[in-house]
Amino acid sequence: MGEVRLPISGGNSGSVPGPETPLSLDHFRRIEEAKRRSRKVRNAARFAAFNAWTLAVFAVVSACAGLFGDFTSLTVGVILGVFAFNEFRGEALLKKFNQRGPKLLGWNQIVLGFALVGYAVWSLIASRNTTLESTGDAEIDATVRGLTSMVTLGLYGTLAVIGVIVPGLTAWYYFSRAKIIDSMLDATEPWVIETLRAAM
Repeated sequence: MGEVRLPISGGNSGSVPGPETPLSLDHFRRIEEAKRRSRKVRNAARFAAFNAWTLAVFAVVSACAGLFGDFTSLTVGVILGVFAFNEFRGEALLKKFNQRGPKLLGWNQIVLGFALVGYAVWSLIASRNTTLESTGDAEIDATVRGLTSMVTLGLYGTLAVIGVIVPGLTAWYYFSRAKIIDSMLDATEPWVIETLRAAM
């Protein structure tokens, strides 16, 4: 077997026999310190996984509705699937402490926010062009139109607000992890980083 380069107590690095040689207490201490430094990054990875699975579920539900002839639902399902895929990619990069992870996740959320707002606006415009069937009573028709408009405005207006606030805050959260990763990589020896990556 070849040699494995590992730091040893009392020095920055050293050469030890093959991988069957146990790590010293100092090695374990350095690994534990690195785990503490990486906690926020690992939490972000778990958060990304939650977002990814949430988006994936909505994508599947929308796509299934599209199978019955609703082209809009099918399109929404495909788009949500793309966002879910990017969240999974970002999660994997975070687990490897790759600086590209926060950027991918942050921009994914920003684009998701624009997509939600765009969908809300498009739905509001489409609802205005929808003609309701008449009941034959002008007063009842006016009441129904008023209620329908109010509900539609409330529903898609709320979606637009959510599309601005939630993805915006989530993008900020992801982007802020980039500095944490940089700081961790600067403060942690490469062999320790590789050990944590292998354990993720």
